Amino acid sequence: MKNYLYLLILSIFLYSCSTPDTANQPQRLYGPTVTMGNGTAKTWFMPDAQGNPTSIGFTLSKGAYDNLPATLPETSYMLALPDEATSKTPYKHVMINWNPQGHEPAGIYTVPHFDFHFYMQPMNEVMAIPVYTAATAARFDKVPASVYLPTDFAKGPGGVPMMGAHWSDMTSPEFKGSPFTETFVYGSYDGRVTFWEQMVAMSYLKTNPSFDKAIKLPAQYETPGYYPTRYSIRTNADGSQDVALDGFTKR
Repeated sequence: MKNYLYLLILSIFLYSCSTPDTANQPQRLYGPTVTMGNGTAKTWFMPDAQGNPTSIGFTLSKGAYDNLPATLPETSYMLALPDEATSKTPYKHVMINWNPQGHEPAGIYTVPHFDFHFYMQPMNEVMAIPVYTAATAARFDKVPASVYLPTDFAKGPGGVPMMGAHWSDMTSPEFKGSPFTETFVYGSYDGRVTFWEQMVAMSYLKTNPSFDKAIKLPAQYETPGYYPTRYSIRTNADGSQDVALDGFTKR
């Protein structure tokens, strides 16, 4: 679905121990901070009283959308999740992909927007995904069993280096003539579901949205564990925004 040029990796994937936020949300455990625009991006993990996951996500500080590159190639910011997130959920890391000119299909996603990828695939495997060519197409085109993806989702053509193939919800408003604001996407590579993704227009983020929506879920999961049932974006009083997967349930 996305015919990107090679991604420009601006930030170093950082590993560090998580630290508790004792001031405001003592249960939230943070990962490392990465510079983004004129601000920062920082991952976090929220457990329940028993230490099981309730939510994972990242916070974009005020200024994170300022001074981003306006031209191609697209820019990716790689964020490590806290240790608790990687040990208690299937998710391994986050990739924030900034698309200053959008991407195909034309007239739908060709607006400046972000792809917020929550990867279940290890970073070294993600970085090894090649450009889509006749020689590499087989792994992009090998799709997961249908029970591992929700109904209404269709695979786009081709694939993206350091990502894989993308599956779009064909019932989303942007496929019915409405301007694109936000949607939920699945990703796959070599026959496995590899990421869950929020895709959000920059214009919509700048309206300071706060929403919480149900995720269209698959019938089955390849790997047992805790998986989210909802996704959200929340704009905070200080101008920062939380992007999250919520409502984790054991599958």
